[in-house]
Amino acid sequence: MLVESLACLDLASIDTLIFAGGGNRCWWQAGAISHLLAQHWRLPTQLVGTSGGAAVAAAFLTAGPQAALASCQRLYAGQVRMFEWRGLLRGRLHYAHRRIYPAWLASFVDAEHFQALRQSRHRLQVAITRPARWLGLRGSIGVATLAYLADKFLRGPLHPGLPRRLGLRQEFRALHDCSSLGDAHALLAAAGAALPFIPARCIDGEYAFDGGYIDNAPLPPQSDSEKARTLVLLTRHYPKLPSLFRVNGRNYWQPGTRVPVGMLDCTVRATVLDAWTLGERNAQEALMNGSLRIA
Repeated sequence: MLVESLACLDLASIDTLIFAGGGNRCWWQAGAISHLLAQHWRLPTQLVGTSGGAAVAAAFLTAGPQAALASCQRLYAGQVRMFEWRGLLRGRLHYAHRRIYPAWLASFVDAEHFQALRQSRHRLQVAITRPARWLGLRGSIGVATLAYLADKFLRGPLHPGLPRRLGLRQEFRALHDCSSLGDAHALLAAAGAALPFIPARCIDGEYAFDGGYIDNAPLPPQSDSEKARTLVLLTRHYPKLPSLFRVNGRNYWQPGTRVPVGMLDCTVRATVLDAWTLGERNAQEALMNGSLRIA
């Protein structure tokens, strides 16, 4: 992987913004982009995302990231633990995410904002994972989890290749093409369906789950000129890489430090505001030192 450090990136040149997944770490994206928009940058028309990144991207096109953050904080405030252990007496473990995540999505992607989104000039492509045909859903989840761990701890690439080689399939769906609010909720929930916390969803007759199982930072097919006008917002901190860099013609921006929040924590202890604040601070620093420029 050839990495080119970027001294300066002109945000006016960006046409496509990619929101990597990462659960609560995606609040870094929300804080960073919110600060840039407050400085009169305009959101690109083409957005791409998966998992929590897709939800954050959807928030920018609906009720807004501040409303999504406030809703998240309200839902987490009433949650003491991530699991309901009493369910074990009945042979089942209940996960708080299964209730909280759909409720959170519905809080900012509501009927009014969904209609506005469908009429907007902005387009959000949501990445989902389809099971390997030879493994089925359960086998695919097991293999995908092992592939994810192998890539994360042994290889550490920006874009893993092992899941695809094992037969998992990536698919992009346009949020504005959803015919109903329920379909939009199902698509966003499927993109964030990290089993066993959030169950897979049936999209057009086939199971779909978290797009991060194939690639946490989903890359749609692009020409060389489109790649040059793309910015990928990472949520995982890579200490050996610069904050702004270019790989294979695409631009990347990563958090300045490890994002200070538990990725899957959905309790009152989750420090989502700290993740947002880090994004704001990184964006402010990038504008002040000139590494990001708004024309």
